[in-house]
This record gives sequence, C-alpha cells and structure tokens, in this order.
Amino acid sequence: MMKLLKCCNCKPCLYGGAITGCKAMFLAFTLFICVVAPVRADDVTQLLVQLQPEVAQAGAESQALGISWVIGKSVGLQLPVVRTIGDTIVVVRLPEAISLQQALTLAQRLMEDPDVNYVEPDRPVHGHAFVPNDPEFYRQWHLSSDLVAEPASSNAQSAWSDGQRGSSDVVIAQLDSGLLVHADLDNLRVLPGFDFIADPVAANDGDGRDFDFTDSGDGVQAGECGPGDPEKDEDSSWHGLLVAGVMMATADNALGVTGIDHFAKLLPIRVLGKCGGLSSDILDAMRWAVGLSVSGVPSNLSPAAVINLSLGGTGSCGVFEQQIINEVVATGAVIVVSAGNGGGNVDSPANCDNVISVAAVGRDGALAGYSNIGKDVTISAPGGTGFDGILSTYNTGILVPATDGYAALQGTSITAPQVSAAVALMVSANPNVSVSQVRAALSDSARPFPDVSCNTSLCGAGLLDIAAAVQAVIGLPPESNPGGGSGSGGGGCTVRAGGASDPVLPGIALISWLALLRRRCK
Repeated sequence: MMKLLKCCNCKPCLYGGAITGCKAMFLAFTLFICVVAPVRADDVTQLLVQLQPEVAQAGAESQALGISWVIGKSVGLQLPVVRTIGDTIVVVRLPEAISLQQALTLAQRLMEDPDVNYVEPDRPVHGHAFVPNDPEFYRQWHLSSDLVAEPASSNAQSAWSDGQRGSSDVVIAQLDSGLLVHADLDNLRVLPGFDFIADPVAANDGDGRDFDFTDSGDGVQAGECGPGDPEKDEDSSWHGLLVAGVMMATADNALGVTGIDHFAKLLPIRVLGKCGGLSSDILDAMRWAVGLSVSGVPSNLSPAAVINLSLGGTGSCGVFEQQIINEVVATGAVIVVSAGNGGGNVDSPANCDNVISVAAVGRDGALAGYSNIGKDVTISAPGGTGFDGILSTYNTGILVPATDGYAALQGTSITAPQVSAAVALMVSANPNVSVSQVRAALSDSARPFPDVSCNTSLCGAGLLDIAAAVQAVIGLPPESNPGGGSGSGGGGCTVRAGGASDPVLPGIALISWLALLRRRCK
C-alpha cells in the first residue's frame, strides 16, 4: 500500500513526467518524491554519474557537497555522494528507492544538463539460484525458491543462492533410531555417536549402551510391544536415516537428493529401538549431546549446537524432562522437536518450555490433518499430504538393513529436521547467536499461512522461511545478558561447553518407572 506524504509543496516530478506541485499528489503513481512505497528487490537506490571533466574537477575542489549539488541541480535536488569509482564515476544516493524504469527516466533527465556526461542506475545484481545436480532434486518441492509454485516450501534454495550453505564447525545432534551408511550421506560429516538404549532387547543388537549407533532395525510383530501393540506386524522404519537425509544428504554429488545444510557435522545418537524408547535414555542422551557428563559414558568431544528430536510421547511435559531441557538450553544449544502426528494437542517433549515445536502443512500450505497443533507450536514446515511427501534417504531392508534407497515420508518427524537444519545455517551465519535470538528470528521471518486452515493460534508463527531466517540473524550482536529463557521463549545463553555431573541423575535412574511411557517416532 502506498502512502502519500502530508505535504502540498512537492518537489518537481522527477521520475515519471513533468507534473509538479500539489496537482502531482493526485497522480502519486507517477510522482516518486510524494510517495512512500514498499521497497522491491529490484528497486534502485543509487545512480552512477560521470560529470564533464572540467566540472568534475571544479566539484572535487569544493568537496563532495559541491559535486552532489552539481549532479542534481537540473532537477532541484542535492544527491548525496556515497563514494567514487576510479577517477570519474560518482555514486550518488537517491532520496527513496524507485523502479528501474523510473531510474532510467531520471538518468535521461540528468543527462540533459550539459555539466553531466553520463548517468546510469546502480542496478541490483543477484546471484544465480543454486541448483544442485542431484537427479531427484526436482522432486524436493519443499526446498524450492519458487514460492508461487510451491507456497509451502521452506525456501532453502534461496538461502543457498545467498551463499548460506552451512559450516563444518556446526554440529547437529540427532536423537533417533540410529544411522545407516548410505551413499548419499558423507561419512566424513558423521561424528562418533553413541547408542543410549540400555535395554538389549529394545536395542535389537544384543547389548546395551555402547559406541555402536548403527540402526539395527525396529521392526516388530503384532502384539510384541504389549496387547494389541502394534495391531499388525511393522517393518523397520529406518527413521534415523530418513531424518538425517532431510538435514544433510550430500548436495551436488550427482546422486539422489540434497539436504538443507551442506557442511554441518552430524552427531548420531541412538535412543529409539524396538517398541520405541524410554525417557531416561533420552534425557541422558540430550545431556551427552551438548557435552554434559553422563555417568558411565565417555565424554562427548563434539558438543552440538542443535538437537533434533523427531519423537514424542503423550501427556504433558515431565518435571525431569523440563529440568534436563533447561540444562541443555543453558549451554546454548537449540532443541527442535516434532509436534506429533496425532491430529490433536502437541506431544511431549514438544510441549515443554524452551524448545522449538514444529507442526506440518501440506504442499499447498494447508494444515496437514495428522499434525498436532495448538499454543505450544512454534512454527510450521512442509510435511506433506496426499501424494506429496518429503523425499529422503532410506534403506530397502524389511527388518534388517539391505541396500540404499530413497523414500518419501509424511509427518512432523520430517518437519523438525528442516527447522534443525535451518538453525544450523543460522548458527553458521552468526556463531554468536543465542537461543532466544534464533527463536525470535524463526518466528519473525516466518511467512504468513496461505490457507485458512492454519493460523498463529494453531500452527505457530507462520511457515518456515530458511533464507529469511538466516538473513535475520546476520549481524545480530551477542546478547548483553544471555542466560536461560522462560516459557516457550527459549534460553539466551551462547556458551557451548561441558559441565559437571548432575547430582539428580541417580535419582532419575532410581525412579525411571515414571518414564516407562514409550517414545514413538513422530
């Protein structure tokens, strides 16, 4: 919407004709100087001017003020000098941004002055869109920079085109079903993780906690997890491999798909096995992920900046769950959690304070019917509906690992890693950004929902826009008084360091019966 300035003494109409004064107020679309309009990406804010040699010399002797008046005198404006290019070209700033066509018109007006040799707009230049050569990229609609064709896209491609592709200094911890080797995942980007499943039966690998984070499969027979649970046989999900591919499948390797972050390191931590997982294992894993000590487990030498939790259980956030989350966030790590696929209220731990909870929309931007919603949701991201899923790395094995493959998945399990990868790009762009700054940037940069099925009361602040979120944190100064946050706002601490052993952990272990609620993949 354009707004007319409260004036009736407008300067000459420089950019669209010869109409001047108050009459021009009625033709605001042609009169730039009397109009305040939104700045567009291709608008012009500066001109490049070359004066006649003798005039330039005279202007230089009277310093920049003289040059700026010489350049603009024919149209009655003083155009401030920004700088010079070489010996003859002067960069001048316009009072307001104008369209390229208006700038060309103004340039012609300025060149009517015999003192001016040549003028041209200081044209905006944009980098070409980064298009990975991965053959399945064209099916990854959730990454597209074309927000008209793909209104629910995360806009990751625009971030890459801006040069924001990540950093190997950033670590994403993935607490999931473990990980499998895949040709489309760079082994050099996978750090030594850990298997935190204490129960050998649930681990399905013959032992308890150890450094082997390999996903040995979570397939179960009907009723294996309890009466009627599940109702029928279930194949192994290879859930961790799917989630990892969304975040960091190798880009531009002429193979398969591409992930969102192209350089971050992955810390795979296994917490989900047959029949899900236990809160006690997950809480230990969260602490270990950020470098905090865990009894009986060697120290983690690669603390994570981001933790992805594509999992959850029913009910409200537990007391111990919230305590550990607060400890983790106090180290400066960002926790991203899937909202859940029950079509109701947000699951725990996504309903805990100080986490970023992610709901799902379909390809058209409408709420995905399976997605949990409500006041605890921070933001929404593409999760897919109908025939449209999120394509990622997979394994073809039914119960045990077989060969590499790809699969399209729907669910909030896939929306959370998109936000986690976005946060990794944000930290890469500004290593000093705090948890609260990350959360604010994600929310403030989110795009409006394109469908009435979602609003800020149900689906969070808006749709994830990775490029805008990254730009929002560039140049942000460190918070003067970081420290932990309250409510769902997240903490502000930027310190990412280890800590001493927590004295309450033995107590948590003794009463772990409170955590028998299985954590299911979401």
